[in-house]
Order: sequence, then C-alpha cells, then structure tokens
Amino acid sequence: MDVQTLALVVGAVIVVTVLLYVYDRRSKHQSVDVLDATKLGLGAGAIAGGVTYAVGGEAVADAMESIASAVPDAQEMFLGKPEF
Repeated sequence: MDVQTLALVVGAVIVVTVLLYVYDRRSKHQSVDVLDATKLGLGAGAIAGGVTYAVGGEAVADAMESIASAVPDAQEMFLGKPEF
C-alpha cells in the first residue's frame, strides 16, 4: 500500500471524527473543546492508519490465498446425502 492511500484514509477519518464531535456538541448546545476534538481526531486517525496498514497490501493477498486454498476442503464436508 502506498503512502498516499494511507494518508488519504487517515485524513478522511480525522475529518469525519472531528465533524461528528462538533455536530454532537452543537446538538447538545455545549461548547466545542478544541483539545478534545484534536485528541479524538488524532486517536481515530492513528487507529484507522494502523488497521489500514495492517490489512493492506500483502496481508490481504495472503489472507485471500489461504481462504481460497481452504474452500475445497470445506466443500468436501458437504458432499453426499446426510444420514442420521
């Protein structure tokens, strides 16, 4: 996964998180705390970046390969007429 894609995902998550925080505070008629908004945005961005990096690129390809190799074994379990 390239850095631009990762940065785009992190940036989008940060923006959405801050917007939801501001909307929540405004709907409750409370003031918006910039420090809290910053902490929420950076925390959500860090988590989203970590998850995106962990599942992106090679990891997804390896996972799909292991799933594809397990499908024939799983299908063999369901062949034939079950008898009880």
